[in-house]
Amino acid sequence: MLLLLVAFFGGLLTVLSPCVLPVLPVLLSGSVGGRGRPVGIIAGFIGSFVLLTLFLATLVNALGLSVDALRWGAVALLLLFGLTLAVPALQLRFELLAARALPQGRGSGGDGFLGGVLVGVTLGVVWTPCVGPILASVTTLALSGEVTGFAAAVTLAYALGVAIPMLAVMWGGRQLLHRPALMRRLGGIQRAFGVVLMLFAVGMVFGMDRRIQTALVENLPALQQLTFLEETPAVQRQLERTLP
Repeated sequence: MLLLLVAFFGGLLTVLSPCVLPVLPVLLSGSVGGRGRPVGIIAGFIGSFVLLTLFLATLVNALGLSVDALRWGAVALLLLFGLTLAVPALQLRFELLAARALPQGRGSGGDGFLGGVLVGVTLGVVWTPCVGPILASVTTLALSGEVTGFAAAVTLAYALGVAIPMLAVMWGGRQLLHRPALMRRLGGIQRAFGVVLMLFAVGMVFGMDRRIQTALVENLPALQQLTFLEETPAVQRQLERTLP
């Protein structure tokens, strides 16, 4: 229980980490689009982050892929969704296709949920936070093929901790954008978010997101202390006992 709580609060604190800044444009894209988009982004993020943390090595070996292949797939999806935000006609076409593909989930395509899920999946792929000892231990277990139920629970607790402030940012952005003064410009703001999302994808092609993360970590040492909860003696003892 101690490790689960610390993992959850560690996820909450991660939003203050400099590692979050490079992926902020992807997160803020949830402020525009259909009403279901923010929830879709969170669902996609949690699912992909947990699965990739626990089973990335297994997935790569089973499919004969490289880690970079997943990254290039994420780049392609970001370009696609940036384009759908920038060009309203394409967004409408995508939502119609999504609604046809999911007849049992009536409205899940048209309200932006499905598009949000796919954006969230890409966010889980490119998410490289400054994780502390707990997630580092889980990743080591996953790489050795020793994934346990408790390791999965710890990873899920961390992802939920990250997801809560993410959702708050997106909902807060939506409330701000729906003020009367901005409603008249909502179409232009959405297109601008689409352009920013495409620029972020292009930046990933040249590794700019990784460079920014490295520079921020090196130049903002104070923010590296966000793992203080995980470094307490009690947590370290429990970590060695539970996730060796």
